[in-house]
Amino acid sequence: MPLKKGIVVSIDRDGWAEVVTDKMDACADCVTARNCPTSCRSTRVATRVFNKAGAREGDMVSIYLSAGSVLQSAALLYLIPVFCLIMGAFTGAGLNEQLALNESVSALIFGLAGLFVGFIFLAMLSRRISTKNRLTPIITHIVIPAKEPVRSSTAIQNSCDTGACPG
Repeated sequence: MPLKKGIVVSIDRDGWAEVVTDKMDACADCVTARNCPTSCRSTRVATRVFNKAGAREGDMVSIYLSAGSVLQSAALLYLIPVFCLIMGAFTGAGLNEQLALNESVSALIFGLAGLFVGFIFLAMLSRRISTKNRLTPIITHIVIPAKEPVRSSTAIQNSCDTGACPG
């Protein structure tokens, strides 16, 4: 993910900030963006971001998240459960005679069990990855400091409606 600009809405004491960004640039190259139900609801998205730059409320900031980490996480999210589902189904199909079950029923039961195990494994792996902060968006620097703190998302929306929103 390249650097993305957003406006800081709130700051937490633990070093985190809530940043509002425009999601339209993410949808710009999508062929179905015109008919997408998600693009009609809101063009803004709020994200919890690690405040490495020490930004304050109202600052326009640049945030970064490694594209490699996002792709790796997406691959794990999709591949691990599917792999466990397939392995469970093959195991069930191979054990059907020992269990005195129909091959399809055995494959279905073991496949679902494999899928469940895959999601449990994914949850444990997710906790381990999240402790390393590899998938944490980070405020890299302050683009434009705020003249005064912004106290509500309504103020952000009003400034965006007048054309002063980051893009």
